[in-house]
Amino acid sequence: MRIFIGGSVSENIDNKYIEEGNKLVELILENDFEVLCCADLRGFIGKLYSNMKKRTDKKIILTVPKIYKKYTTNIKEKIDIVTNTINERTDESIKNSDVCLFMPGGIGTIYEIMSTIETKRAGEHKNKIVIVNNFGYYNEFINMLEKVYKEEFAETSTKELYKIVNTVEEAINYIKK
Repeated sequence: MRIFIGGSVSENIDNKYIEEGNKLVELILENDFEVLCCADLRGFIGKLYSNMKKRTDKKIILTVPKIYKKYTTNIKEKIDIVTNTINERTDESIKNSDVCLFMPGGIGTIYEIMSTIETKRAGEHKNKIVIVNNFGYYNEFINMLEKVYKEEFAETSTKELYKIVNTVEEAINYIKK
């Protein structure tokens, strides 16, 4: 099973999120999943990638839009997918994975979450979508989605397209089902 991992590239996030990323790496390796991630290897995603590379020789599929290629100079491996735009990179990430797992992240991660949900709703893919709400990070985002459903801007059946969990352990258990 191939998992796309979305998350922060910020260098300034609290270490508790990095520790959760380390747990995620352990679980991915235990379950022999393949990983696809952004080749912009700063912050959380960079630490996740480095941790995995130290622990396994298994290929990690890297994707990057041209605009962020400047952040890939420290990568020794070939970048597998280089796209013209961020939209194309998100589409390629979805197309080349079975699961889209989102850890806490910034604007780019939120964009990827919404794009993945919308394209699944439109029938463009069947990937499992998992949002990991570590430490309540996505609480306000989840509340916003609930308002969308409550005020009938979207059908509540859309909730069935994704799973929100609080821990990486819950995420992996859901993925394995």
